[in-house]
Amino acid sequence: MASLPRSNVSTSDTISASGRGSIWGFDWPLWALAVFLSVWGAFTVISATQAPGTPLISGGVPSDAAKQIGFVILGIGAMTLLGFANYRWLMYAQGWLYWINIAALIAVLFVGREVNGAQSWIIFGPLSLQVSEFSKFALLLALSAFLTRRQARIREGRTVALSLLYLAPPLLLILKQPDFGTAMAVLSIWGGIMFFGGARWQHLLIVGLMGILLMFGAYKSGVLKPHQVARLTAFADPKSRDNYQLDQSLIAIGGGQLTGQGYREGMQNRANYVPFNQTDFIFTVVAEELGFLGGALLIGCYFLLLYRATNLALFADNYFGVLLCGGFTALLAFHCIVNIGMTMRVMPITGVPLPFFSYGGSSFLAFSMCAGLLQSVSSHRR
Repeated sequence: MASLPRSNVSTSDTISASGRGSIWGFDWPLWALAVFLSVWGAFTVISATQAPGTPLISGGVPSDAAKQIGFVILGIGAMTLLGFANYRWLMYAQGWLYWINIAALIAVLFVGREVNGAQSWIIFGPLSLQVSEFSKFALLLALSAFLTRRQARIREGRTVALSLLYLAPPLLLILKQPDFGTAMAVLSIWGGIMFFGGARWQHLLIVGLMGILLMFGAYKSGVLKPHQVARLTAFADPKSRDNYQLDQSLIAIGGGQLTGQGYREGMQNRANYVPFNQTDFIFTVVAEELGFLGGALLIGCYFLLLYRATNLALFADNYFGVLLCGGFTALLAFHCIVNIGMTMRVMPITGVPLPFFSYGGSSFLAFSMCAGLLQSVSSHRR
């Protein structure tokens, strides 16, 4: 596969460039889409978790809706500030971020708390962090920096093999938790970086087949827990006893019809019939309350976001920027396709949140930071 435009910029040019980002260089459509989705998602989380008339903060304890509002404010701030920072400087810091992330993933195995069958969380008083979510940001930087240094050899099999060595430690640690959905998301980052970087399609095909075998091995060897296996296979068997969540999801989506039942008026949502409807199955709340038109608008927003990210990958003025944008594009596409698809029984249930929309601070902040990198690529273009 031929290299993308402008990928002939030297590594030294990538690292030595400096200067603050310009507000006029921001990709404002991308910023506006991320903010719009974040605010819409916060209102949807309120509908999914907050009974009408109840306060956001009761007895000094914030509700999930109040927390999500805080996540949105913090995430938008992080995205904007990173947009002004020079992403090229992160070439120097990416190694530290990578190893800090590895250390945190190891710590989770010893001191982490198990939630929904996966030991992925570290608790700090009232705060909890899902460390594997921040692996996306760390790996996006580490893999992009590594391949930028080997730009001239991107089409060599040795380069592909070495890039997998970067990927293997965090991927195996995430599977150990086990967090199958995040492991697949991490693989999508690698695939996007290699594709936009100009790797040979034969190499990508071989690694893709190896990834399928790895996941099949995790399934057969018992790495995944029984309830996770049941969630992955239930969508293929409509008569399975484990299909309650999918059945209720389809009822909610179908119940919205064309224009929906109204904000906070969805019958399935109000009765709490769809488990995890504020996280993995938040699309069902949108479809039930706003109908086909609301669901189509949400999907359309993600298509536009993907278009803006792809556009930045094609026209970034250095190879490091191309890889950062390409990896984020693949990550965003993976999350959207899997999350929305699993609510409609066209994809297996893997616990993948909807970017900028689902409840959860770790995922929201990780995506906001990645989007901030794209803004930095945009604002520092010559």
